[in-house]
Amino acid sequence: MTFKKNHKLGFLSENDIPLDRLPLSIKLKLGIRDKVRSIPDWQDRLRAMIEQWVESELDLDERI
Repeated sequence: MTFKKNHKLGFLSENDIPLDRLPLSIKLKLGIRDKVRSIPDWQDRLRAMIEQWVESELDLDERI
């Protein structure tokens, strides 16, 4: 079965912002992965936290 373009099934993003095709992977202490995954809407919340962290770090670097 081939993948059909403009299909209506499959993953649909809630917002129109495209996501990077390559995932960011990190290793965590044992048990943390399961705790994170138990948080409702954890992926979007984690993305927002990472964006804020990156912006604040870049702002600090520019001040130095």
